[in-house]
Amino acid sequence: MLLLDPVLQRRVEATAMLVAAIAAHGLLGFSWSTFALCFFLPDLTLLAYAAGPRVGGRAYNLAHFFGWPIAIGAFGVLAGSEGAQQAALIWGAHVAFDRALGWGLKTEQSFCHTDMGLKALPFPNRMLGPEPERGR
Repeated sequence: MLLLDPVLQRRVEATAMLVAAIAAHGLLGFSWSTFALCFFLPDLTLLAYAAGPRVGGRAYNLAHFFGWPIAIGAFGVLAGSEGAQQAALIWGAHVAFDRALGWGLKTEQSFCHTDMGLKALPFPNRMLGPEPERGR
């Protein structure tokens, strides 16, 4: 059965989380321009790959850990902070988006080596590590 594949299961779960975060963002009346401006902020950690794949992978994984937006969201609800709630929904949506596309947490080998499998970039990029061999 297809849903028994762990990577596909994680991608389906992430898609559901992405839809839920977007729906909650809209239902709470938060700014869509803020959503658009902040959605890719966690990807600024890609710049850490300039220091090598070990540093880059760790920075990326820290920014793409679901625990942070969950903690910030819980704080936002308990403290009544709409800013924290919005930040948590945007951050969580971004992490879910990446996982839904199949880009998981990184290993120390390169950006393309993830816990969801070996990925290929659509363009060559030396900073993000060696391009995986085609056909693997």
